[in-house]
Amino acid sequence: MEQTSGEVEPSPHVADTVDGTTREWLIKQLRRVLEIALDRVESPKTPPNDRIKWCRVVIAAGQATNSILHDVDIEALKEQVNELREMTEERFEDEQDSDQESDSANQEAA
Repeated sequence: MEQTSGEVEPSPHVADTVDGTTREWLIKQLRRVLEIALDRVESPKTPPNDRIKWCRVVIAAGQATNSILHDVDIEALKEQVNELREMTEERFEDEQDSDQESDSANQEAA
């Protein structure tokens, strides 16, 4: 990542839109960060002040992971709602068609 005029160029690994592949990549990167940070927190060689900093990294990475997974859950729920809406609309249309056919048959019989 080169810096030009104080701006940081985005990583080529991160897409403009966050899709499933990008989310998976982010979660993998956050997992690596969590592993490193937890190793530092648990290491007896880490000074107390540094241990606090690494704890903050663990918390931030955990929150970021949780946020990504929450977004995935919301998307899945939206898809399910849309599928149910389509199924309901189809069934409602089928029932209306059936009712209209019954009404037509009753009128012809009368």
